Amino acid sequence: MTALMFSDRILACLKTPGGDDATMIEAVEDGLKCAETGQEFPFIDGVPSLYQPLEGEGKDVTARVKSFYEENPFPNYEGLEEFGELVSKGSQNPFSANLLKAIGYNKTVLECGCGTGQLSHFLQLNNNHVLGIDMSLGSLKLALEHKQRNGLDRSSFTQMNIFELAIKDASFDVVISHGVLHHTFDAKRAFAAIARKVKPGGLIMVGLYNRYARIPTWVRSKVIGLTGGNIDYVVRNRILDSRKADIWIKDQYYNPHETWHSIDEVLAWFNQNGIEYQNCSPAILGTDGEDAPGLFDSTSPGNAYQRLVTQLSWIGTIAREGALFDVIGRKRA
Repeated sequence: MTALMFSDRILACLKTPGGDDATMIEAVEDGLKCAETGQEFPFIDGVPSLYQPLEGEGKDVTARVKSFYEENPFPNYEGLEEFGELVSKGSQNPFSANLLKAIGYNKTVLECGCGTGQLSHFLQLNNNHVLGIDMSLGSLKLALEHKQRNGLDRSSFTQMNIFELAIKDASFDVVISHGVLHHTFDAKRAFAAIARKVKPGGLIMVGLYNRYARIPTWVRSKVIGLTGGNIDYVVRNRILDSRKADIWIKDQYYNPHETWHSIDEVLAWFNQNGIEYQNCSPAILGTDGEDAPGLFDSTSPGNAYQRLVTQLSWIGTIAREGALFDVIGRKRA
């Protein structure tokens, strides 16, 4: 069993357009091949590698972030070797449980920046088919090991560059990038790249560090070397394993590159890429989103004042756990 069990019909050659005229990539012995150009893509330790390094702008940032996650795969699987253990943890986590419920049944899902694939594995429940892509081969090897150990058929993995996605446009019902784009050299450009892979009427969810709520993390980063990891809320209250705590601290405080973003900035990205706002998590204060039962329900984005007050309030809430917020939109038909 390889990491790729997804239909070949969604993999497109990088040298051809990503739309209806895209040349599909076919499975061959020990790899993949573009029928038109003859270009071959190997399986590296079982993981299909369609990764194309960036040249020019963004090359240095991408290389540093890639190296960081090769050395520090995030998150690790210690204590979650069995699929049942992973499902139990995911079902108890409000974010992943609500996300699975919102996605529903029999959907195709693309996770951009899947890391070690834990969320991709969880979302294959409800007969969903999930493709996880990441540039870190070390992380994807852990995802593949979990897949093979547990005989999972509906989650697939391949190494790709988020700016060079070898995927046909408009291929997925749901596209997710949770906590990833702010580690790219250009989050706006990365969003445009993944938005093209959503079907008309499909949903996209992007999770980013918030411009206001991330400030306490920046402050802690200046003193954590002197005070130790216990200054971090997650380490102090949620992580008991020293290895997991070490990876969390490195990811939060020593990542080689990150950017901070606002709700209004994401709304501008939505408008530029034909995406209609659906919801925000946490909800925007004073809007119907506070009472929305589902993560993908259609709600109001409120006004600029409501959005500003909401983000300032996050300094006292989500700031202690990394300040990650998600905005959900629907691709216009």
